[in-house]
Amino acid sequence: MNLPEKRTEPRSRICWASGIAACAVLACLPLELAPRADSVAGAFTAFDVPGAGKDTGEGTSPQSINDNGEITGNYKDARGVLHGFVRRREGAITTFDVPGASKGAGLGTSPQSINRGGDVAGYYFTDPKGVRHGFVRHADGSIAKFDPAGTAGTVVQSINAEGDITGNYVANDVAHGFIGRKDGTYVTFDPPQSFNTAPTSINSRGDVAGYYEDEQGALHGFVRRSDGTFAAFAAPGANALEGRGTFVMTMNDDGEAAGYYFSGPNNAVHGFLRRTNGTFTTFDTPGSITDTRPHTDEEGYIVRAVTTPQSLNQAGELGGYYGDAKGVVHGFLRHKDGAFDTFDAPGASHTGDLGTFIMSINKNGDAAGYFFAGQGELIRGFVLKRPSAPGVRVTGTPKKSQ
Repeated sequence: MNLPEKRTEPRSRICWASGIAACAVLACLPLELAPRADSVAGAFTAFDVPGAGKDTGEGTSPQSINDNGEITGNYKDARGVLHGFVRRREGAITTFDVPGASKGAGLGTSPQSINRGGDVAGYYFTDPKGVRHGFVRHADGSIAKFDPAGTAGTVVQSINAEGDITGNYVANDVAHGFIGRKDGTYVTFDPPQSFNTAPTSINSRGDVAGYYEDEQGALHGFVRRSDGTFAAFAAPGANALEGRGTFVMTMNDDGEAAGYYFSGPNNAVHGFLRRTNGTFTTFDTPGSITDTRPHTDEEGYIVRAVTTPQSLNQAGELGGYYGDAKGVVHGFLRHKDGAFDTFDAPGASHTGDLGTFIMSINKNGDAAGYFFAGQGELIRGFVLKRPSAPGVRVTGTPKKSQ
């Protein structure tokens, strides 16, 4: 009897702006043997934005933390509407809505990135069809809306220290990349042989990273350098199938890029780091599935291997999340030397597809994300502040992988 498949899908920040497509010879190193993981050192704080709903699927979802410890993301209220927030390092929270944002369920305002100056970038939805538009909320609270000419929908994903933004927009049913300048000008781009383009990250040099879809529907990574030249690539062993391939999620100021890729007969999801010289390191988090045998959760559903880096800092540290053999999700930090810390937020659910999601890591190694609380699906935000001195342990229940 064939079992139905239930898997921990990568909770990507990216989709094509209109939802028209999926979500979306290199020198390389072999797949690493998973090193031993230790529990995370630091202080854990859970938080809920005032006004966030308290029912299933509602709550607080941080997406980005800057080098000053400020956090942005969205929260969903009891009516299912999304609103933006900024949490200061000391814990004070400011909420906001982009003027004109829809108040319909599942719609509203969705910040995605915050730079070191406190500027926030993201997208918002408008009625009646829930069309997306880009925005930048400056540190003084003023908001600038952004849509390239002729767009049918715009998604802003990242803002750098200079205030430049990147993301994609849709024209004639095709998604294109853009760079928006602080002065209001912008340029558009697409990697060669691309069909849909999904930029995810812009660094302080103006380099942009992301992924694109080819005409067959397979996904490939790219880096667009500030001079306009491209490097396109696939992670070693990535499946070149429709809706599968290589997904670049993050890039640091050195131009190193990271993300995940699908491979093997079960379309397992593995992490990768691509260095500026084009070499790759691929990896699985300790405690994740590393074989091709079928695994099932407590309800008997098939679980697929998942390791998904989401954020890369200047020190070469990665933050993200992974699923274990039962489908439960845990956070991870991967250090530059290849060692891992894995983490469960205190009180996080241990039910399949739920758990702890690290979404962003700053230059100090502080991490932000969200977790599903208890046995339900209430979403709570968290920040994990890591000390400069060694030997301080997280208050709560960090886990040690086997």
